[in-house]
Amino acid sequence: MQTFSEQALEKSKATNVIVATFFFKSTLPDQNQPSALVTTLAYQVAERWPSFRRTIATVIRDNIRILSTSLEYQMRDLIVDPITDSLVAAAPCPPITVICVVDGLDECDGDDTQSRVIRLLHTLSMIPNTRVVLASRPEFPIQSAMEVGLSETLHIDLNKVYDASKDIRQFTWIRLLEIRDRLLPKIDRGSWPREEDAEQIADYSSGQFILADTAMRYVDDRHYDPRKRLEEVLDLCGGASDLCAARPGATGCGSARPLAALDALFTGILKRATQNAYPDLESERGVLKLGSLVWILIGVIPSRIEAANSLFYDSIPLWVIEEALGRQSGDLRRELSDLHSLLDVPQAMYGRNKISAHHKSFLDFLGDPRRSGHLGSIPQVAEERFNLMIKVHLSSLTVNDLKSLVLTQPTKPHILHRLHLLSNPETVIEGIDPQVWKSLLCSLNAWEALLVKQWVLVGLSQGPLVWRCRDSTTLQMMDEASKRSLHDLLPGLENQGPQDPPPILDTDIELLLATQDGRGDKAFGCEHSEFIPKERTGPSRLVVAGLSLPWFPAARALAWLWVPNHRLITDHSRVAEPTGTPNSHPTEPSHIVFLTGSAGSGKRELLEQAYRLLPVGREDGPPEGWMPPVDIIIVPDTHGLSLRLLWTPGTFATPFSLDVPCDNEDLMGKINLSPQLPASLFQDWITCWKAEHKKNTYHPQFLLQGLHLLAPEHQAVLLDVILSHAGQPDAIRRPPLFITVTSLPTATVASRLRQLSGPGVYYVKVDGMKADALLLEQILLYQTDDIPPLKIHKLAHILTTSSKPACHLKRLIDHWMHARCEWENCLDPILAAPESEVWRLIEEHFGKYEW
Repeated sequence: MQTFSEQALEKSKATNVIVATFFFKSTLPDQNQPSALVTTLAYQVAERWPSFRRTIATVIRDNIRILSTSLEYQMRDLIVDPITDSLVAAAPCPPITVICVVDGLDECDGDDTQSRVIRLLHTLSMIPNTRVVLASRPEFPIQSAMEVGLSETLHIDLNKVYDASKDIRQFTWIRLLEIRDRLLPKIDRGSWPREEDAEQIADYSSGQFILADTAMRYVDDRHYDPRKRLEEVLDLCGGASDLCAARPGATGCGSARPLAALDALFTGILKRATQNAYPDLESERGVLKLGSLVWILIGVIPSRIEAANSLFYDSIPLWVIEEALGRQSGDLRRELSDLHSLLDVPQAMYGRNKISAHHKSFLDFLGDPRRSGHLGSIPQVAEERFNLMIKVHLSSLTVNDLKSLVLTQPTKPHILHRLHLLSNPETVIEGIDPQVWKSLLCSLNAWEALLVKQWVLVGLSQGPLVWRCRDSTTLQMMDEASKRSLHDLLPGLENQGPQDPPPILDTDIELLLATQDGRGDKAFGCEHSEFIPKERTGPSRLVVAGLSLPWFPAARALAWLWVPNHRLITDHSRVAEPTGTPNSHPTEPSHIVFLTGSAGSGKRELLEQAYRLLPVGREDGPPEGWMPPVDIIIVPDTHGLSLRLLWTPGTFATPFSLDVPCDNEDLMGKINLSPQLPASLFQDWITCWKAEHKKNTYHPQFLLQGLHLLAPEHQAVLLDVILSHAGQPDAIRRPPLFITVTSLPTATVASRLRQLSGPGVYYVKVDGMKADALLLEQILLYQTDDIPPLKIHKLAHILTTSSKPACHLKRLIDHWMHARCEWENCLDPILAAPESEVWRLIEEHFGKYEW
C-alpha cells in the first residue's frame, strides 16, 4: 500500500487525479483511532482542489464545532457534500477523480470501530468520481463486511490471487546488495550475497513480506557482520518446522507455515538479544525477562493509559519508565539494542518519544500463547512484574514521601505521579504501609487532611493535572471527599490517629518568617491592580501559556471552598428564594483560608487556577453554583492605606474571548483603616452585597490580597475581626464568613495564627511548593514547539530548585509566547550555567511580558 500510494501520487501530478491517504498504526496512540480519518483525507484533497478547499473553508468558518462532531457528520459536511458540490460547480474536463487510500484497518482499535470505518468509507466510495482503496488483514469485522456484501465493491484476497514470492525475492536481493555496499564495501562483489539466499528467504516467507522485512532489518546492523547475521536468519527460518512441532496441539505446518517461520525468526532474534542483554542469566529465563520487558513497554503501559482515558496527558516519558523499572539512564536502550529489527527504540528517552514495534505481527506473537508459549507466558509475567514494581515503590514510601506525593511535590520514582493511569485507587491505597498512613494522619493539619482526601478520591481518579472546567465534576468529587472520614477511606486505620486534625500546627508557625512586617511586596510593587487577577478567566484559558502551573492540587480544594455553601448546581438553575427569606443555613461554620508565600512563590497563580475550576454563574439569573468572589483591595493613597470593597458582576470570559477585564465596581466605597475597625465589618459587607444581588441566596466569598501591605497594627486589627468568626458558637445568629486571605509571611500573621481553633480554618503554605520534574517537563513540552526534548528535560530539573518557581516558569513561557525565534538561544546559556547563576540569567534573558 505504501508503494501503491507513492506511485499513485507520482502519476497524479499534472493530472486531474487527487490522492489522499490514511495509514492506521496500532502502536501509536494517535494512529490507532479514526478520530482524524475524515479531517486528514479532507485536508489532502483540499491541497490539490481549490474549489473543494473554498467549500470546506466556508463550512468550517460557519460551524467551527464541525471538527468535534461525529465522524458521520464530518464525512458528510467535509468530504461528501463538498466533493459533490465542487464537481457540479466546476465541471472540469476531464473531471476530477479522487482516490482515498486507507491501510491497516486491522490496526484500528476495536471491532465496532473497524466496522464503523468500513461504513464511512463505503459512503465515501458512493460519490461520483471517487474511489476508495482499503487494505487490511482479514480480521473479523472486515470478513463480516465482505460476507454481507457491500455494493460497488471489489474484494481482492492477496492470499489467493497474488503470488508475492517474486516480489519478495526481488525486495530481499536488492536489500542484500544495499547492505553489502554499505557495510562490506571492500569484499568481492561476487562472493556475497548469493541469489539462492534471497530465493530461500522468499520461500520461507510464503507470501508474507513481513518475514523478509524483519530478516533484512536483522541483517542490516552495523555492529555485526551481515554475512553471519544472514546465516542466522536462514538457520532460524529453516527450524520453523521444529518450532511448529514443539507446540502443544500442533498438527504440522500446512497453511500455518508462514506464521511458524515468522515465529521462529522472532524467537531466534529474542534469544540472541538476550545473550547480550543478560549474559549472566540462563537462556530461558533471559528470554522471558526480555520478552516481558518488551511487553511492559508496548503492551501493559500503553493499554493502561488508554483504559484510563486521560483527558490531556496520555503518555509517560521513557526516562520515567526507565527510572520506575529500576534502570539507570541508558540501561533501557542498552537492553533493547539488539532488537532494532523488531522495535523502533529512539535514541533519546525524553519528550514524546515512544518505543514501538515495526510490525503488529510481533505484538501478536508476544501476546498469543499459541505462538510464543514455548518462551513462557509473556503477557502474564509482564503484568505480574509491572504490578510488583508499583507495589514495591508504594511500600517503600516514607511519611514525607507520601506527603510530597499527595501534594504533587518532587517524588521518586516520578511514575508515582501517574498512578491514576496505571493502577486503580484501591490498589494504590492498599499498597502503602498502614503504619505510614497512621503516621501521616497524626502529622496533618486541617488543610493537609483535606488534600489527602482529595488525592484519595480525586487525584487517583483524574490525576494532578486534569481540571474539568466545563462542568463541576472535579468539585463534586471534592464535595464527596470532604464528607468522608480519612479513617473510613484508608484500610486498617479505624479509630487511629486524630479524628479532627488541628487547623494549624506549631511546625507551620515556625516556618513563617517574622521579618516581613511593613515591607510590602517588593517583587510586584504595591499598586492594587497587581494583587487581583486582571480577568475572570473561563475554560478556554486552560491552555494559555504561563497560566497553568502544575504543582497546585491546592487549587481544587480552594475552588471547592469558594463554591458557596459547597452546594454545586450545574445542570439546572436554582429557584430564587423571595427577598427577605430567612437564612436557611445559619449554623454553617465560617471557612477562612490563609494563603501565605514569599514573592514569586505562586500565590496569584494558585488563585487564578482556582478561578478556572469554578462552574460558571449568570448575573441575570439565579446562580448555577457560584458568584465571583468579592475583592477586598488595599489601596495606597495620599493619606496612607485604606480598604476598598470591589464586586465583579457578570461571569467568566466567553469561550472564545481571551481578555475580559474585571470591571470591578465599588460596593461600599473606601474604608479608612484605624485601630477601631468595627467587628461588624464583614457582616455589613454581606448585607450590602446581598442588597446588590438580590437573587443570590448564598453568602459572598471575600478575597483579601496583600495583607502584608498594611502596617502591623492594622494587620492585627483586621485579623482580629476575621478570627472572631472562627469557631463561632451556634448561638450567634450571624451569616458565616467565607474569606481567603493572601499575604507574605509576617510576624503579625504568625502570632495571630496561634490563636486559631475550630473547624473551617485552613493555612496554605505556598513557599516550598515545587513541581515534580515530570510535571514541569510535560507542561513545558505542551506549551513550546520545536525545542529539543533534552533541553526541556534539563530545564525542568533546573526549575525544581527555583525559589520562585511560579515567577520563573511564567517568565519562561510568557517569553516563548512573545519571542519564539530567540527563546532557544536565550535558553542555551542558562542550561550551561552553574546553579548559582541560573536564576539571575533567567530574570535577565527572559524579561517580564504583559499580556
